[in-house]
Amino acid sequence: MESQQDFLFADGPVPELHLPDPRSNLYADVAALWQIPVGQLIRVELTGHQFSELRGRIELARAPDLPLDRREYLALRIGTIELTSRQITAWSLV
Repeated sequence: MESQQDFLFADGPVPELHLPDPRSNLYADVAALWQIPVGQLIRVELTGHQFSELRGRIELARAPDLPLDRREYLALRIGTIELTSRQITAWSLV
């Protein structure tokens, strides 16, 4: 046996042999429920925070409790600056 290809018996494209990123489904679910583009580059306007505006990739600072509940706030961050979903007054993609 020279390589793993010896075990592929079907014609067609070679299947991908890596696991999907489990965060992608969580990010999609969170983004849809809270209407915040988690994982994307954005500009946010904030209230009740030491900064009034931030730009960068918005990420989850802490995973939300399951089952997801829109009435709860999200712990978010842009870079090292933490914020909550309730502090966001407006956002736009960069």
